[in-house]
Amino acid sequence: MTPPAGTPVESIRRVTRSASEIAADLRREFDLAVHARYGTQPRPDPVLATVFHALAVQIARVYDEAATVLPVAVLDDLIATLDLPVRPAEPAQSVVCFTGVERREPVSPATELVGYARTGEQLGFTLDESMQLAPTELAFAAVYEAGRLQLLPGIQAPGSDESFPPARAPVSLAAPPTIFLAFRTDAAHLGGLGVFFDILPQDERIAGALRRSPWQLLNDSGRVYPDGILRAMPGRGGTNKLIWFADSARARETDSRGPADRSSGDNEIPALAPVGEGPYGSRVWIFPVIPQDRRHLVVAPPAIANVIRRMIPADHHETFSKPMAWLQIPLPAGVTGVADAIQRIAVNCTTASNIEIWNEQLPFDRVGSTVTFRPEGNADRHLLGVVSVTGESGTRYVPDADVSASPASGRYRVKSGRLECRPARSSAARFDSYAMARLLLCDGEHGNGLEPNAIRRIEAKLDNVTAQVSNLTVSRGGSSPLAYADARLRFAELLRSRERVVTAADIEIASRAFEPRVTHVNVDSATEVTERGLELVNAVRISVKKSEFADPDAELVRLRDSLERHLETRCVIGHRFRVTVDATA
Repeated sequence: MTPPAGTPVESIRRVTRSASEIAADLRREFDLAVHARYGTQPRPDPVLATVFHALAVQIARVYDEAATVLPVAVLDDLIATLDLPVRPAEPAQSVVCFTGVERREPVSPATELVGYARTGEQLGFTLDESMQLAPTELAFAAVYEAGRLQLLPGIQAPGSDESFPPARAPVSLAAPPTIFLAFRTDAAHLGGLGVFFDILPQDERIAGALRRSPWQLLNDSGRVYPDGILRAMPGRGGTNKLIWFADSARARETDSRGPADRSSGDNEIPALAPVGEGPYGSRVWIFPVIPQDRRHLVVAPPAIANVIRRMIPADHHETFSKPMAWLQIPLPAGVTGVADAIQRIAVNCTTASNIEIWNEQLPFDRVGSTVTFRPEGNADRHLLGVVSVTGESGTRYVPDADVSASPASGRYRVKSGRLECRPARSSAARFDSYAMARLLLCDGEHGNGLEPNAIRRIEAKLDNVTAQVSNLTVSRGGSSPLAYADARLRFAELLRSRERVVTAADIEIASRAFEPRVTHVNVDSATEVTERGLELVNAVRISVKKSEFADPDAELVRLRDSLERHLETRCVIGHRFRVTVDATA
């Protein structure tokens, strides 16, 4: 029945009451009860007023918890169960180089490194991708453009730290700009090797051309052959993982294994902490395993064999008379300024991110109370993921939302950057006295600004005891977790989009929920022919303000990459997304 016009409509939610209001009600009820029993009004009593006030304060806390804390906690649990995306802290990234390598050694994201800030504080880093440390040297690097062959930086005389002086020589190849590289390798050839091209940010067009170009291994005759052509695919942290162009079956198999022998523990870290494209990932290339029939060595490619001796000092000519592993990278026609853009080339390199593998013992009490853990009690450190939680008896704890596990199983959950654990209970009703938590931590913005050579310790034990590590670039791109709206607004966003991106409004809602700093979203759709056939490509253009980011040049690249992946996991099959970021001052 509709109430008459002018009748105030009451909210179904009770208004929170203050302690003074509750104390007044208590006093009034007491006066009514005394008058009903004795027929008189009680005298004012300061002791009784104090009792009423103390009781009112306790009741007011219950009102406040029932009106605010409890609903928010329930919504937080619903949001966690429904998997509403919450962006964690972003790790800082740097390029690390291993030196003194005497024999092959596989390394993976489980390999821990330690960097030292200017204050002396230690910061943990892990590798973004698996690779192999190899006793490999860059023997020759040159680029052919504008009718000349010019040496590139990074070539050192064998057995010394002396670099070859700049040199150039005219040569006629009738070819587009081409990079020639030669390596002195072991029996495994270039398998699993990581190569870093130091290209300045303002020369992004050169880096883009290098990513799109094929990498061509040369055969025993110094010529290109079909089975030796590789192409790049994006890896963790934005690195370029080279795969075989012609042998797709072997490429998928190699990519699933990676260049290093991975254990199940090594695979957990990339899954729990997926690192989007960082500021340096696009400058690193990692080779796949080279099959035995493709490990060709040649003295020099016939196209440039005659000019190499004129570019190398005479006392090193004998070194270039021995066969080496050669490859060439033909760049798109019309590309210019390649020699000036490439600052150096280094081997045994990959990217590392400020992700620390942390082991912590969590003690429980005898009654099985839930324990809350925050990394070292430091608000500047952020929890990225839980690798494992193991109880006193060696049993693995399960996530709190796992309904298939036994009620007696130990459970954990991550809430607001904290780890909450409930101890397991044995058949004799005894609770675990402790649990061992293996966590992934990140320093966020605090991991930025580590100068070159600040990362200089390998925490994990390697068989290659002579290997040393140092970072070649300043660490950049770290950011703290975003400040999200309250639980009610986040839950409303989840209900509006239903976690499915179909319409333009869904894309806008999902983009704003993923990145609260987005000020405007524009969506255009068009059908395009892609490598997977005819697909509908949604061009999403988002607008942000640079002033709201600690390191815009690095963070916006990662935002574009992560938002694109986030939308593609929620779209209709056959649709693709291309995200661009417009940054204003």
